Amino acid sequence: MTEATRKDGWAVTLGPYIYIPAPAHSSATVNGTLTKGGCPVTLQVTEPVLRDFLDAMSVLQSDLARRWSSATERPAFALAE
Repeated sequence: MTEATRKDGWAVTLGPYIYIPAPAHSSATVNGTLTKGGCPVTLQVTEPVLRDFLDAMSVLQSDLARRWSSATERPAFALAE
């Protein structure tokens, strides 16, 4: 997955697929687009599920980044004296 997130309105790469979300303030009837190899993939049913998944992945990525940076700031084991 790229560093871009759905909330920013950027394209997100998911393997061979590219997801471009609907604008943040668009109506509920406006869907994002998913393409594979330049061909569109219909999202009429999967749009809400994909949005939830990308939101969850974004939260997990942020949490992992926070944990990773805090783990590298201090040694895991006390040094022998």
